[in-house]
Amino acid sequence: MVVMLENKGYAATLGTCSADPYYCSLAATYASYTNSHGISHPSLPNYLAFDSGSVQGCSSDTCSTGITAPDLGAQLSNAGIPWTAYMESMPSACSTATGPSPYARKHNPFVYFTDNGARCHDVPYPGAAGLGGALASPGAPDFVWITPNLNNDMHDGTVQQGDAWLKANVAPILASSWFTNFPSTVIVTMDEGPSSNQIPTVVISSVSKGQGAITSLVNHYSVLRATESRYGLSFLGGAATASDMTGSFG
Repeated sequence: MVVMLENKGYAATLGTCSADPYYCSLAATYASYTNSHGISHPSLPNYLAFDSGSVQGCSSDTCSTGITAPDLGAQLSNAGIPWTAYMESMPSACSTATGPSPYARKHNPFVYFTDNGARCHDVPYPGAAGLGGALASPGAPDFVWITPNLNNDMHDGTVQQGDAWLKANVAPILASSWFTNFPSTVIVTMDEGPSSNQIPTVVISSVSKGQGAITSLVNHYSVLRATESRYGLSFLGGAATASDMTGSFG
């Protein structure tokens, strides 16, 4: 599971901890990659990079859909691995609309790739209770992506608001059978940060418990590589040469 936050960077979150005690508690309990960085600016290129191993020539938040390159979503589908991408405040499943706010299409990478077009996997986030029901169902997804809305992902809202959302939504996941009964991994990270583009990246699993601060240089391609590795998928783009993070994955 990947939970993607927005913009505030490492210094304002895990580097401070006054505004985000829950997120910091996860970092202290599990693995926190303290030398983690976004790929580019602004948001959308980072999402595309995370999903496909490349920014796909995109350098703004207004790049068009219809990208024909392969992405993680299609890799999972083609391998028969069930997956769901939950977008908070999304107007309808697999909508290609840019909004309305507080949903933002630029924070939904899967809708940009044509290889996902005929297979609807990105749907409105059902809230913590709805997610819990989905994860407990016989058809629970093996891979889950969650994008909170602009108010809850720290983009428009504060770090405090984002931390409250994480506590309300991630804590039940970590207590669920989906996490406790399987070698599951939850990554809570961020698209980009100011100045050096340093971002928080916390990896939560039974393997990473107690690993604490890890200073290895990693980026979005590193998380993509570890995810593909765990599912036996080929490496897309920059994931092929990215630093290895599988030592923290379940």
